[in-house]
Amino acid sequence: MIRVPTSFLAAALFTGVAAIGLTPAWAQTTPQSPNTAAAPSDARHRAMEHMMPGKFVDGRIAFLKTELKITPAQEAQWQQVEAAMRENAKQLDQTITTAHQNRGNMDAVQRLELREQFAKVRADNDARLLAAFKPLYTSLSPEQQQMANQLVGARHHWYHRA
Repeated sequence: MIRVPTSFLAAALFTGVAAIGLTPAWAQTTPQSPNTAAAPSDARHRAMEHMMPGKFVDGRIAFLKTELKITPAQEAQWQQVEAAMRENAKQLDQTITTAHQNRGNMDAVQRLELREQFAKVRADNDARLLAAFKPLYTSLSPEQQQMANQLVGARHHWYHRA
């Protein structure tokens, strides 16, 4: 059996994720001991199974709710944002799973179609989140809006993973 360094597996996983247009934040692998190192495709498969966006949506929701200091009066609007984030994670998980199942058997046209599918899922997810987030944002205090502006910025991209 060929042993592949963990750093190589992480780089391969990152590259594979970037090739299908996903953000790499969920694509980190767990280090393996030399005795349990697997082939790159096995490691990628296990990492994708364990690091799906839906597995982290609860933590992202809790983080944002805490950081935004959502009040009881804002709870109804927050519930819409939470539902949008859960649906977005579900849609992205489904698309990733389908892509992963078909990845080895795709030709160039199918890969481009897959990229288009991911773009559509992202556009739909962004539209869903925006529709839910706008009413919440208008109900936020200036301090809460300032925090939202920091959290929902070009540098954090939490909205792409949810």
